[in-house]
Amino acid sequence: MRLALIQQHTTSDKAENLARGLEAVREAARQGSQLVCFAELAFEPFYPQRPSDGTHRDLAESIPGPTTDAFCRLAKELNVVIIPNLYEQADDQTFDTSAIIDANGHLLGLSRMNHIPDYEGFHEKTYYTPGDLDAPVFSTAVGRIGVAICYDRHYPETMRALALADADLVLVPQAGAVNEWPEGLYEAEMRVAAFQNGYFVALCNRVGHEENLEFAGESFICNPAGNVIARAAKSKDDILVCDIEMDQVASSHARRLFLPDRRPDLYAEWLGANPTRERASEPGKDAVVSLRVLTEETLRPILAMSNQMLPGQEQMVAPNSVSIAQAHFSSKAWFRGIYAADTPVGFIMLYDDGTSPSTTCGE
Repeated sequence: MRLALIQQHTTSDKAENLARGLEAVREAARQGSQLVCFAELAFEPFYPQRPSDGTHRDLAESIPGPTTDAFCRLAKELNVVIIPNLYEQADDQTFDTSAIIDANGHLLGLSRMNHIPDYEGFHEKTYYTPGDLDAPVFSTAVGRIGVAICYDRHYPETMRALALADADLVLVPQAGAVNEWPEGLYEAEMRVAAFQNGYFVALCNRVGHEENLEFAGESFICNPAGNVIARAAKSKDDILVCDIEMDQVASSHARRLFLPDRRPDLYAEWLGANPTRERASEPGKDAVVSLRVLTEETLRPILAMSNQMLPGQEQMVAPNSVSIAQAHFSSKAWFRGIYAADTPVGFIMLYDDGTSPSTTCGE
């Protein structure tokens, strides 16, 4: 089966974005593609890069609607499966949604993002309602297709649910920024998911400069052995076309070994034993800032912070948690946590190397 990932920039002109997307499907079909997938919110700006001003519902559209109608007509004309992603309005709710359009032009159903993030540049809780359609897998003209939209890919429960529903291929429409994640993790996460679950994974990313973010492109495809078999260009529009052999799914390690050897009788108790913790609220602007002596217990969140550094910060802070821990217990180091109210937000370390003192700070 020949798969195409459409990696294209967007502008504020939704009609022009859609026109380019429709032409990209035609180009992919000319190259023999049987399935075409688009990135997250492929035909409009990435709205969540700034918090909603309360008018976000005006930006969404219904499904079926003008966009899906256009792709349904094109799918039937070209005899290709098309998976667009758009900002959906359903009654008074709005969702991050991929539509599954079969090669006969029929809208088979929808997949909605279930897990909604909220952090700098990705204020998605102010735009999206959490999905309510579980983790569906659709029988299409080219095989059984599941979708894990952007943030959902970080949840092993989602990726495993798609495998248990017999997905041959999992599509991941994404809005991933340049240097958003540590080096290598971008591909490694999906390689592991493909290997552990025995399906192909195709991640289709946004690309280009927008108001507050630069999207990286670099879409890629993994086979069920966990190998990357195709990559798109970095930081520019591209159509990634790749042949995938669906018979590799049944012969994968996961389908022959891992999944048959599961112990689902154990998992309900394991996963239900500890309720999900609420996300800690951030300290307000009036929070009192203080330095505190760290104990073995209170050191843990500081160590965790060392693994959450933004690109470039590794040049100004201890490069990993091991060195921070060693410094904490060194007689030559003066080490304190920086707290805003009761929330750790950084650390300060003074270290005497025997010749000249140095200061290291992190936040």
